[in-house]
Amino acid sequence: MLNRAGPALHHARRCLEICVANGIGDFDLAFAYEALARAHAVAGGTDQSRKYVRLGEEAAGQIRDEGNYRYVLGELDDVSVMLA
Repeated sequence: MLNRAGPALHHARRCLEICVANGIGDFDLAFAYEALARAHAVAGGTDQSRKYVRLGEEAAGQIRDEGNYRYVLGELDDVSVMLA
């Protein structure tokens, strides 16, 4: 949103690290991948962004709440639109 790829990548990576280190999955893990996908898109890393969109979609498959599931997929779709 602010086109500041450096801080976006830092915080997205940190979010994923926290999720992995603490066994956090579901909505939080899917959004960690979404944050990385979005940050890489801003940085111009199309291949990396697509990779994290895929990982986010896989993680979203574990979300139990239907509303949260749809919300995450919508945000991942937004990233995919950025890449088109």
